[in-house]
Amino acid sequence: MKNKDKHYLKALLLASISSIGIPVTQATGMSAYAARKEREGGDSSTEMVSETLTSGVLESHPSFGEVLGHTSHGSHGSHGSHGSHTSSSHGSHSSHTSSSGYGGGSSKSGNFITEVAPLGGLVGTIVLTYFVNYIIIKHKKHVAARKVDINKYRDFGSRDLSSGIYGNDVDRMTDLLIENEALDRFDRTLSPKWSHYKYNGEVKHSVKRMQARMGWKRTGKAPKSFQMNLQQWKNTRNRFIVAASRDSLDLMEDRNALLAVAILLVEKGYLKSYDADDIMSENEKTKIVKAYKKFLRRNQLAETTLVDEQRLKVLDSLPNNQK
Repeated sequence: MKNKDKHYLKALLLASISSIGIPVTQATGMSAYAARKEREGGDSSTEMVSETLTSGVLESHPSFGEVLGHTSHGSHGSHGSHGSHTSSSHGSHSSHTSSSGYGGGSSKSGNFITEVAPLGGLVGTIVLTYFVNYIIIKHKKHVAARKVDINKYRDFGSRDLSSGIYGNDVDRMTDLLIENEALDRFDRTLSPKWSHYKYNGEVKHSVKRMQARMGWKRTGKAPKSFQMNLQQWKNTRNRFIVAASRDSLDLMEDRNALLAVAILLVEKGYLKSYDADDIMSENEKTKIVKAYKKFLRRNQLAETTLVDEQRLKVLDSLPNNQK
């Protein structure tokens, strides 16, 4: 590309910048000295542009047409006539720069920035306020939807329960845990929410207690099957004890006797847990018999593997001390 073409493109760029009132030295990063050096080394067609760079502002050439005119003027005019034009024009540039106050401190571009800066801050504040309000509204809608979901009636045993859940089915389970003395220290006033009670850490611990009594794995979760067994637990427990009390039974041979003794041993704190599905295995029987003999020793009863009504009554009468 020829030097003349380069300067022509530069003139177009600077004219575009001048239309929004931006100082040339800001837009191009070119100092007045550098501009003057370029003018001295360039051809006559770029003197007017260079002169504009020297003043630092393109306001003396506010339109595209004038810049293009100066450029075309240089392409078919003499150096002498153009020089005089440049000289007179330079004078007008100097006087205009002085009157415009660029050197003194208030150009059009300066006023533009001063006016736009507060406007940007205002727009930012409006956007931030809108965003905050949007978050608040979304949160309120979420809370309202959550409240409707929590207050929805749910049949006991209709869904699996776990930590963090609310609902009337959780309330029912809480009542059953208290009835079975697995939640004797639970203060119901500590966790009300929208007239329901939360499946919190203490409820989870009591669920583990009941699972140990039932011979289940201690997960702390309450699936539907657990809820149904919990609802019938008092009857189930008493049925096993009555069945084991009818005759003198040997723990090593009778499943009902093993279940009755295991349930009571867990309640009274002599046994941590047992596996109801595998209760007749040698490992489970040995573990239960060991805990049973410990109970007999502490209550001044003869050590044996036999279970009868008298021994079961003594065991059942002890206070719950489940760990």
